[in-house]
Amino acid sequence: MFSPKRRFRGRHLFIILLILGTGFGIYRKLYRPKASPPQQRPAIEAVVSKPIGSPPQMAATAHKPDAPDTFEIRRLVLHSGDTLAGIVATSGMPGSYSDDWRKACTSAPFDRIHEGDELILILSRADALPVEVVYLESDGPSYRLRKNSTGWECRSGETPAGRSGKTVRSAWSETFYDSCIAGGLPTPLISNLADIFSYDIDFTSDLKDGDYFSAFFQEAPIPSSEGKQFLLLAAEMSVSGKVYQAFGFQLPDGSWDYFDARGASLKRAFLKSPIHHRQLLSSKECRNIKPVLKIYRPRFAIDYVAPRGTEVCAVGDGVVSGVRKNASRGLSLTIRHRGGYTSWYGNLSSCSRGLTRGSPVSQAEVIGSIGAAKGGKFCLNFHLYKDGKPANFRTAEFTRSKSVPKTIVSEFEKSRDFCSAALHGEPPDGQNHELMSGRD
Repeated sequence: MFSPKRRFRGRHLFIILLILGTGFGIYRKLYRPKASPPQQRPAIEAVVSKPIGSPPQMAATAHKPDAPDTFEIRRLVLHSGDTLAGIVATSGMPGSYSDDWRKACTSAPFDRIHEGDELILILSRADALPVEVVYLESDGPSYRLRKNSTGWECRSGETPAGRSGKTVRSAWSETFYDSCIAGGLPTPLISNLADIFSYDIDFTSDLKDGDYFSAFFQEAPIPSSEGKQFLLLAAEMSVSGKVYQAFGFQLPDGSWDYFDARGASLKRAFLKSPIHHRQLLSSKECRNIKPVLKIYRPRFAIDYVAPRGTEVCAVGDGVVSGVRKNASRGLSLTIRHRGGYTSWYGNLSSCSRGLTRGSPVSQAEVIGSIGAAKGGKFCLNFHLYKDGKPANFRTAEFTRSKSVPKTIVSEFEKSRDFCSAALHGEPPDGQNHELMSGRD
């Protein structure tokens, strides 16, 4: 039994709790806040870091990877005896196209093709069929056929502008971009020049005072919403006293490639650097980015010190074999290549969207960006392995893709000699750029 004093205290405590509960209920009823509408889930959850050093006006524009071209341009150098029907057939187009072109453009010399005439096909990548055709007489006007909803529309009698080649030269200044602009190289060819030599030269770090380049190019008579189009015919670069040369040449299958003076393709199994040079070299806004510093580590590892957000690309074709993240090396990605090679990329801030284990990647494809710091600096940690063992990426000589067929070596040598003379300012008499083809 409880004493009267305890019963008195308990009764008072019960009354106090009852009053507090009633007051709290009245407060909730009178001052209950309105329910906030549910927030919409953001459409994009991943954010790509903006590179340090980018100008303020670039902040509003998200960087997007280069989209594949909608059209393919195929250039054919014709010879005496060629027929339009034969050209259409060997190019894999419907046979009716030859008759359609004759009817649409009666003034074009389709039935009297001369040596050196050119046929430029602008093909849709969707179905590999032409949407526009340009016929260039070697010593006369050009004829342009454009496909529309009813058939083909012809424009004839145009004077071929910019058919002659032009040579520019420049020494290396503070940046590769500025060097090219100072030498007079058209802006669309800057990244093209870097792409050609990217198998032998690391454009993000190798260039220095005393290096130079020369380029021989011509304006292509092809309209574009992006402005004038140019074709780089030949180029030469001197880096640390070593001279590299590239000569454009059309193979019998119609493809255009670049070869050295011996006729070997400049393309190799691996690029010279995993740093995406286009981001650092081809845009005017990125001219202030300093050259990438390379630090060689034990067991052939290489650290590429670069601004945060610098894009990283696959050094060769392959398949992603691993994507991992740990505290010491940040995000890392592994790519398996042919020939027993494996490349490893560490200290990434992010990987390209949709890139997972088993994803195929192409050479020079952007796979991520630098974001993790190491020793107070942002850098990419890169390794190359051969059959599971570390390989010396710095000194290894990787196989080239192809060479000029022996059956057309003599034609290539004529083209090479002409381009070489043009690069040094002395084109041979009686020759012109029409020689740059091995097509029969």
